[in-house]
Amino acid sequence: MKVGFFMQPVHPPNTPVLEGIAQDLDEIEFLDSLGVDEAWFGEHLTAKTEPWPAGDLIISQAIPRTKNIKLCSGGYIPQFYHPAALAFRIMQLDHMAQGRYMCGIAAGAISGDFTLTNVDNLSGQHREMQAEAIEIMKRIWTEHLDGEWEFKGKFWHVRNPGHGLLMGDEPTKCSYGFGPFWKPYQDPHPPIAIAGFSPNSASIKFAGQGGHIPLSVFFNARFLKGHWDTYSTAAEENGHQVDRSIWRVNREIFVADTDTDAREFVRNGLQAEVWQKHYLEFMGGFGWFEHLKHDDSVHDSDITIDYLMDHLWIVGSPDTVRQRLDDLYGELGGFGTVLPTKYDHMGKQEQMWHSHELLMEEVVPKLSV
Repeated sequence: MKVGFFMQPVHPPNTPVLEGIAQDLDEIEFLDSLGVDEAWFGEHLTAKTEPWPAGDLIISQAIPRTKNIKLCSGGYIPQFYHPAALAFRIMQLDHMAQGRYMCGIAAGAISGDFTLTNVDNLSGQHREMQAEAIEIMKRIWTEHLDGEWEFKGKFWHVRNPGHGLLMGDEPTKCSYGFGPFWKPYQDPHPPIAIAGFSPNSASIKFAGQGGHIPLSVFFNARFLKGHWDTYSTAAEENGHQVDRSIWRVNREIFVADTDTDAREFVRNGLQAEVWQKHYLEFMGGFGWFEHLKHDDSVHDSDITIDYLMDHLWIVGSPDTVRQRLDDLYGELGGFGTVLPTKYDHMGKQEQMWHSHELLMEEVVPKLSV
């Protein structure tokens, strides 16, 4: 099992921008020194606790500060961009990272972002935009050097130029200074990942149809274990080979020297605060509490921080965390990379970084998978 980190990242509301990003960059550098395999950077426009709108700008600063860790968009949301411009932005980042980059594309999940960008998420418009944007970007990445072509979609119209500068009605040939010249650093393009939440997730199915990396986000294993079936069926029906090693699974993980220390830190830290004040309210509004329960007999009112530590999050000593990860692996039927969520350390960097050390040095090497 490999380890990445899901750098949404989570910060308290009104965190000073420079201060929060500096913390994230310091943490990425530390994770790289521990041998963490990858980090996925989110982007949102109206999420107070996941505040950064341009994760790729953080990635660009993390590249020269790290050596081995893969730095991943987690992920770009198409309605924020024109996909032709985004395709070129991603190609530049791919070259800057020299093979240490993966590209996540997301349909989006924040209602304020849909309102701000005037996208109808209730009708599925956001998913249509995601699919069309990926189609355009893949064509640019693989066909940009092939001369003129045109794509007319539902949301965007793209015309790949030939070599020359158009002056009035007649093209002026100037192949030295103008015309197609880009292709990604990775061949044929950076790996693409798609995140999914719910059972039989449409996003996970879409990932399978395109042969992309599936990334399952934090719900209980009894609901997520159907993700691989959904993914693999869609992939095989579309001619893609499947391998569980590409599956990323997100989890809230904190490790301390003892179970008591770990639970006390989480109970009194930002993770518990954000879940109590934001995530539980958000998920309750969507009727998603069932995705947090280990059993249908659990009442919604019983979903407390202690319940989450007992049944969903992975919190405890190295022995406890190791056993919980082994159990998760077995219940899901196997996966490749676990992605702990990154939370602001709230002035307790030593304890947070000690958790990372214990995970990489005392837990992962002793896993039975």
